[in-house]
Amino acid sequence: MVFDSLQFKAMESGIKAMSVKQQVHTHNIANMDTPDYKMKTFSFKNTMENQMDLSDNKDRVEYSFQAEVGTKDNVEVLVDGNNVDIENENLELYSAYIQQAATIQKMNSVISDYRYVLTNASFK
Repeated sequence: MVFDSLQFKAMESGIKAMSVKQQVHTHNIANMDTPDYKMKTFSFKNTMENQMDLSDNKDRVEYSFQAEVGTKDNVEVLVDGNNVDIENENLELYSAYIQQAATIQKMNSVISDYRYVLTNASFK
C-alpha cells in the first residue's frame, strides 16, 4: 500500500526529523540567556539496506531512521558560560522549517496523485 512504501516512510522520517530539529533549536534559542547553558545539536541519518532473503530468493529493503541529540562543548563560550549563537540557531530553525514544509508538500503531492488515480480510473 501507499503508506508502506519506502518513499512514504522516508518522507515520514524526514518530517519527524525536522520536527525534532526545530524543537532542539527552539530550546537553544529559549536558553540563550541562561548562564552556563551548552547548546544542543541534532543529527540524523536515514539508512536503507538491501538484504537478500535466502528462503525465497527475494530482495528485501529495510529502512531505518536514526536521530541523535547531543551537547556542543567545543565552541566559543560567552562571558556567562553560554555558547548559543543566536544567529546560527535562527538560521538552522528556519532551514528545518523549509525542509519540513517541502517534504510535507511532496507527501501531499504523492497522496493527491493516488487520489486522482483512484477516483478517475475505471476498473473493469
